[in-house]
Amino acid sequence: MSAKTRTSKPALRASATPRREPTHDEIALCAMTIWVEEGRPQGRDLEHWLLAESRLRQALQIETDATASGQPRRTTRHGVKRGQPEPVAL
Repeated sequence: MSAKTRTSKPALRASATPRREPTHDEIALCAMTIWVEEGRPQGRDLEHWLLAESRLRQALQIETDATASGQPRRTTRHGVKRGQPEPVAL
């Protein structure tokens, strides 16, 4: 009556790409940007922090998914290619 005990290893996800979390400084900069864009309201620092954290995690997830699927990373920001000057309003 010997019972074999199976020890299972944790299952690996299909994509074993490590997921990066946003840093404290990245969240702080994004939260400050949101605060400025909203007219610098007082008393909403936690709301801005959580929104910034959510936006950054979503952006990192999109980047991770694109990397895992073999798609090239986006090379433009706001419709302007890197290395080219942005248009200036006169």
